[in-house]
Amino acid sequence: MQVIALSGTVGAGKSTLAVALRDALLVRGLAAGELDVDAIANETSAPPDDPFNERMVVAHLRAMRQHWRDAGLEVLILPRVIETAAQRDAYADALGEPMRVVRIDAPTATRHARLVARHPPGPERDWHLARTDVLAVLLVAAGLEDLVVSNDDRPPSAVASQIADLLDLQPTVA
Repeated sequence: MQVIALSGTVGAGKSTLAVALRDALLVRGLAAGELDVDAIANETSAPPDDPFNERMVVAHLRAMRQHWRDAGLEVLILPRVIETAAQRDAYADALGEPMRVVRIDAPTATRHARLVARHPPGPERDWHLARTDVLAVLLVAAGLEDLVVSNDDRPPSAVASQIADLLDLQPTVA
């Protein structure tokens, strides 16, 4: 099973692209799935020492890996901010597979517009708007990605196809 993490700052389009990439890979004949990692992380309250609930995410990945293998999943797509090498390595260890990280980049104005459309006015929107800019800088500095793809004004299907092509995601010929 190949594992592809779509990383990027808040509002870059990770979740939307994960669905589009899954669909593109299915059309190519690959058994592909995407996991809304944020939904897993938000299932329970995060403890103070783990504000993004990473331990919950890693436990879920570890518990599910054999199920995905038994189902014949060839590519697992994980939209999630990957901030550190330790986080990347914990996911790979939990899944028993190396993980390729694609950092999704989007212009500041695009990210801000997406976040304003997604969150009503208030503290949550304010947090996301502030976080997207800080996180964008942190992710570039961390340099954890294998590939950077721009999610600009193109349709998600076009960006997903570019990712699949650049990663050379093709069905295995028996």
